[in-house]
Amino acid sequence: MPSNFLSPSATFNNPFPSGIKQPVGSTQGLGTFAGQNVTILDPNMKNPYSVRWNFGIQQQLSPNTMLEIVYMGNHGVHLPVNVTQLNVIPRQYLSTFGTRDKPLIAALTATVPNNPFAGLATSQNTPTTTVAQLLARFPEFPVGSGSGGNGVIEQNSPAGSSYFESLNVRVQKRFSGGLIVVGNYIHSKLIERLTWLNDTDPQPEKRISPFDHPNRLVGAVSYELPIGTGRRWNVDSRLANLLLGGWNINSIYTYQTGAPVTWSNGSTTSPGDYVHFGDRIVLNPRETNTTSFNTSAFDTNPLNQFQYHVRTFSTTFPNLRQDGINQWDVSTLKNFQITEQMYFQLRCEAYNVLNHPTFAAPNTTATNSQFGQITAQSNRTRTLQLGARFVF
Repeated sequence: MPSNFLSPSATFNNPFPSGIKQPVGSTQGLGTFAGQNVTILDPNMKNPYSVRWNFGIQQQLSPNTMLEIVYMGNHGVHLPVNVTQLNVIPRQYLSTFGTRDKPLIAALTATVPNNPFAGLATSQNTPTTTVAQLLARFPEFPVGSGSGGNGVIEQNSPAGSSYFESLNVRVQKRFSGGLIVVGNYIHSKLIERLTWLNDTDPQPEKRISPFDHPNRLVGAVSYELPIGTGRRWNVDSRLANLLLGGWNINSIYTYQTGAPVTWSNGSTTSPGDYVHFGDRIVLNPRETNTTSFNTSAFDTNPLNQFQYHVRTFSTTFPNLRQDGINQWDVSTLKNFQITEQMYFQLRCEAYNVLNHPTFAAPNTTATNSQFGQITAQSNRTRTLQLGARFVF
C-alpha cells in the first residue's frame, strides 16, 4: 500500500501485488453474476449493410453553364442499436395514465418480506426486496432503469435501420475573366430506428433523425482578378505585377436547417418521460431573452413526474428544431509567381464574417430551472486566419 501517496502500490517488477483475479467461468451455475449489473454483446449480431439507389441528369444550358439534378436514396439494414435494456418490468404492469400514477408506483415500490434471493448474491443479500425487483424479467439481476447502467444491458443489437432520401441540385456558371459561380441545394429527409422509446417496445422508435437537416444551400463565388501580366489589364512592370497581379477572392455562403431538438428529459443514455398537457408546442430557436418554447405545456413539478410509465411522447419532432446555419465566409489569396511552376502564396481567411450566432438547442430537462432556455452558442464567433505556403 502507498504511504501518503509517496510509494506506489504496484511497480513494473510487480504490477499485480494482489494477484490476478481468476474468471469464475460456470462454476457458480445459475448464480453467476447474480445481483450484479451485466452488459453483454448481442449473441446474434449481423453485419449491417445499405441498399442504395440514385438517378441523375446533367444538362449544359449554355457553353459555360451546367445544371445537375440527382436523386439519392439509402436504406440502412441491421444497424446496431447501442443499448437495449433486457431486465425490464413487463408492460402490463406499467402505467398508461396521462398523469403520475401514485397507487401503481406505491405498489411496485412496496417492500416484500422473505426475499427469495437473500444469501444468494451480495447486492441482493437482504431480507426484503421490492415488487418491481421480483417482477423483472430476470429478478436475480438488478431491475433495469431506462437504458442506463442498471440491469442486463445488451449492446449492438441488429434491430436498427434508417431511411434517407435527398434531391440535389447544382448549377455552375463560368464567366469570362476568371469568375466562377457555383450553387448547390439539397432537400433531404433522414428517418431512423436506433433507440428505444420504451424498453418494452417490440422495435426501436421510428423518428426523424437528430442528424436530419432537410434544407442545405451553399453558394460559392471565386474571382481571379484580371490584373497582371497576360491578363485583361496587362501589367508589364515586374514590380507592378508583383504587387497587383495574382489576387484571388473567394466567398462561400451556407444556409442549413437546424437539427431536431432531442426530447430526452435528462441523460440521453437514460431518457425520462414528460408529463405533457397536450398543448401544441411552439418553439423559437433564436429566442434567448426568455424560454424558447411554451414550457406551460408541461408539468415541471418534480413530485409529479412519471415513473413506471409507458412513454408516448416522441424524442424528436420534424417541426421542433434548433437554430440552423446562416454563415458567410470569405478569403483573399495573393500568389507571388517565382517561376512557371513555383509560387509563394499569402492567404487571409475570414469565417462567419457577419458574426452571426447559431444558437444551441434549448434545455429540455423538465425539472431543471433552465427548462426551455437557450444558454449556449453552437458555432464560432467571427474568426480571422492568416497563412502562407510555398508551392514548387
